[in-house]
Amino acid sequence: MKFIVSMGIRKLPGSPQPMHESYRDFLEEAVLAEELGFDAVWASEHHFSPDAWSPSPVPFLAAVAARTQRIRIGTYVLLLPLHNPVRIAEDFAVLDNISGGRVDLPVGVGSATEEFHTFGVPFGERLGRIFEGLTVIERCFTGEKFSHHGKYYDFPDVHMTTPTVQQPGPPIWVASMGEQSVRRTARRGYHLAAGAGRGHALYEQQLREHGHDPATRLIASIPLRLHIAETRDKAWDECEAGLHQVLNFYRMRVNPQAGSIGSGALQQLPPVGEFRNVSGIGHGGAPFAVGTSETVAEMLSAYRDKRLTHLVLTFHAPGMASEAVRRSMRTFARDIMPAIAVW
Repeated sequence: MKFIVSMGIRKLPGSPQPMHESYRDFLEEAVLAEELGFDAVWASEHHFSPDAWSPSPVPFLAAVAARTQRIRIGTYVLLLPLHNPVRIAEDFAVLDNISGGRVDLPVGVGSATEEFHTFGVPFGERLGRIFEGLTVIERCFTGEKFSHHGKYYDFPDVHMTTPTVQQPGPPIWVASMGEQSVRRTARRGYHLAAGAGRGHALYEQQLREHGHDPATRLIASIPLRLHIAETRDKAWDECEAGLHQVLNFYRMRVNPQAGSIGSGALQQLPPVGEFRNVSGIGHGGAPFAVGTSETVAEMLSAYRDKRLTHLVLTFHAPGMASEAVRRSMRTFARDIMPAIAVW
């Protein structure tokens, strides 16, 4: 098992902390991730959010590449339908060179209709745009001159002259859960960035049907949010407001019932203080793993037999003190990582 630190760079709405300090903290946590033996740092993307969610992960990842030597970097996820795919190919080719060939390209369709409205991209086109965009990106990575005339994109005389270090290009992952997306992801043989989600079994089935060996494909878990401290109360004191904001974001922007209790939907969002006492509270069916090392290790054991190659772990919830985040990362690396690494 490999370990990915997922970073949604943002803060609590109304927080007095300057945004440049937040970026500094996340960058130092990325450097620490390499020191502790994590395998990758992936940064996410959203737009126009009250919590100042970072809209541009590539510059941040370039800074991570400049400060590290070994750890892989990538986007979890890049909202590809909002972007020009030729420019994405160029950006990732440059990033691959800066990092010495350490880049992953995980993409997703997006879920916040407001973002699509502002960018002038019809929400109903997002699935078609992501897979046509990936076609363009893969052709760019070949270095050959081509023209593309598709349903959503028209690019005459494309010739990307910046070669990637990795050949035939950075690995492509797709955060697929819906049936159509999973089928297309598997048919093309892309890696899956939503393992243990509702499309996981179909993905493996479709890989086989299209002649791909599942053993040669990488599967990263859905994001698992966790925080470790000496006691349960201390752990929740340090992260509860941030995890509350995690669900509040999705309830305001995507789904009024976002959040989960076990496998069911969370009907109401409890206030901070009561939030921690709701058994099994989490997002997307994945409970928040908060507590002591023993508690968190037990909760993560549920993913042992999920046929994953990577666990995606989010340590820094909005507004958390970086000191607490780093302590949690160190504790995880010392107390939990060695046992999970041999799964």
